[in-house]
Amino acid sequence: MSFLQNLLQELQEQLQSDHQEEITAAQVAENADSERVNVTLPSGVMNRLKQQALAEGRSCSSLATFLIEDGLRRHGPLR
Repeated sequence: MSFLQNLLQELQEQLQSDHQEEITAAQVAENADSERVNVTLPSGVMNRLKQQALAEGRSCSSLATFLIEDGLRRHGPLR
């Protein structure tokens, strides 16, 4: 059973005493502090990401997160 499924089951058990309404996995995921995303990158982009992450002494995931956040900040506020 996945972490998210375990969390969902635990939340449902806690709330069943208060509510008869079921909570869906989508509702739990929407309220999570972070989520996983799967992105397919061209090999050249992935190689650059790996090289930059190695040069900075960080993981590819950490660098990708930073670059996405930085890109979103530069793109402007969400509406």
